[in-house]
Amino acid sequence: MSARPSAGDAATGDHAAAKRWVAVEGACCAGKTTLSQGLLCALTGIMISHVTCFADHVGGGRFLPRPVPESVSEDQDALQALLAVEADRVATARAAACHLVLMDRSVHTLLAHRYALDRVTGLACFAQAERVIARSAVPAWPDLVLYLDVTQQVILDRNRRKFPPDSIFIDTQFNAGVRSYFARATDQEEARIVWLDGTLHPAKLVSIAKGHIKELLRGRNT
Repeated sequence: MSARPSAGDAATGDHAAAKRWVAVEGACCAGKTTLSQGLLCALTGIMISHVTCFADHVGGGRFLPRPVPESVSEDQDALQALLAVEADRVATARAAACHLVLMDRSVHTLLAHRYALDRVTGLACFAQAERVIARSAVPAWPDLVLYLDVTQQVILDRNRRKFPPDSIFIDTQFNAGVRSYFARATDQEEARIVWLDGTLHPAKLVSIAKGHIKELLRGRNT
């Protein structure tokens, strides 16, 4: 993967240099929103800007491009639409005078989705998406990624009919691809990624994640 700027490089305002960006990532039903909400309550004494996930920002997943394109061309159009959503959802945080930006998903989700699609569909969407995203000034690249790792069975157990049985988001091969993307990024040190056991009690997860964020804010390695 190409070298990527941090989110702060694209930020504006007097507080841009001191601001740190943290993304909560993982498969659907991994517990990202629960962890994000817990962190917002637990991280006291600092100013935080919260960035909701792509679907919540637009009012639901039905307003996003189809998750499984029929062609690479369709996926390229979808990626441009998603980058427009990215620009809009991080705009307030980039301008905010805060210490921390907490993101429910990040640009890594866009890449992981296409990395996994390649495995499921054979369309070869990832390489093109990687080139487009690397050249774009839109994405807010996180300084730290908290990746919630769960098994496929946990995803199915937690789904509770949120996604239909034929949804790509609860597909075994797709979710294995998502996990592989983050393992690859971790091994290549393309991002500072902390892997967390998503089956831990929510309070325990919040405590562990809070510790990593506090170290980031103090300028230490996680």
